[in-house]
Amino acid sequence: MRLLRFYITLLVLFVVAPVQAQLTIQSVDGNLVTLPDECRQAVVVSNYHGAKGCSCDVGMVAVGSDGNIDICTIDGVIGYGGIAPKGEKREGDGKTPEGIYALRRGLCYVNDLNTTFPMEVYDENYMWEEDVQSPNYNMLVRNPSSDVEGDRLWDRRDTQYRYIVVVEYNTDPIVRGAGSAIFIHAWRAEGKPTAGCVGMAEQSVKQLAEWLRLDSSPYIVILAEDFVIKRITVEK
Repeated sequence: MRLLRFYITLLVLFVVAPVQAQLTIQSVDGNLVTLPDECRQAVVVSNYHGAKGCSCDVGMVAVGSDGNIDICTIDGVIGYGGIAPKGEKREGDGKTPEGIYALRRGLCYVNDLNTTFPMEVYDENYMWEEDVQSPNYNMLVRNPSSDVEGDRLWDRRDTQYRYIVVVEYNTDPIVRGAGSAIFIHAWRAEGKPTAGCVGMAEQSVKQLAEWLRLDSSPYIVILAEDFVIKRITVEK
């Protein structure tokens, strides 16, 4: 009887255990971008050679428990300076940084979201510091003094910052001057570039925030301008 129970337990574990699979993005010329093992959700930003100007494709990619993937693509924009290659992003250059970055938190000024993703409600006392000389550079600051230089979120609450998903670019460790306040947020107007963030329609930002799950270890992948996607797969 004990032996039978042991085999039944093994069978149940085999059936319900998720398939271990690693998300991989392959370009037409064979280059690969591989996400961390734990990643089950990825936001993939593609702007091949700036062919669409500042416009980009934003893919919401999810890996199911069976190892299959689901992809939804929406329209987006990048910074007016294009994509900054790895290590070349600088404060104020208007470029969106290439690379793979975690998505762990967000901000909103009205929490009308149906999501488990951490979205902190902000008010007029919140600012993201952009002063490269400050010890709080590229950090969220609450109750800053009036003379501190930074992105005061409240000023754009009705236009671009109703919902913000924070891109963990240059946050751990922080390198002064390497760029700050990289978010996913609503665009100024359809097709208009950002100052370095990833922009999209406000409804799309809301959709994204409601789709994201911390237990799926989401990341954003901002591809190089010469990276043309051939396929996105899972390596089991």
